[in-house]
Amino acid sequence: MNVAEFEKGLLFRNGRFIRLLEPGVHWIRGEATLIDLRRRQTMVEAAPVQTRDLVPVGILLMVSYRVTDPEAALLQVRRYDASLDYEAVAAVHRSVSTVAMADLAAEHNRLETMIQDRLALEVTGYGVRVEDVAIVQLRLPRALRKKFKRMEV
Repeated sequence: MNVAEFEKGLLFRNGRFIRLLEPGVHWIRGEATLIDLRRRQTMVEAAPVQTRDLVPVGILLMVSYRVTDPEAALLQVRRYDASLDYEAVAAVHRSVSTVAMADLAAEHNRLETMIQDRLALEVTGYGVRVEDVAIVQLRLPRALRKKFKRMEV
């Protein structure tokens, strides 16, 4: 089995974890699973999220992360990438619910930091490090968008 420079392998024999495989060529007896250690991005959609004043908004996040502990990432949760998405949605809900609708634009940077801190705290338990969180899109309710459009005209 060939483990690339940017990967780690986890060797299993008879369903039990045996050891980590470092980069290189390995002659193994059993099964091996490869974990990519490079930085990755995922888009996370959290909608609807209610602000402090109960206005539902849609938020699209880009989360950059990397696996730092392949053993924990594979053995602690069923799928670390799916768990990261769920934790990101929960972090968005917890963070946005403390901000009023009118303050969303002004609190943009603080919100990103709050979401990143909450998310990083949750995912370190299963070997993932969150490197960056960016709010890519904020969608207002249709009725509110129509009102803003009428105000522009």
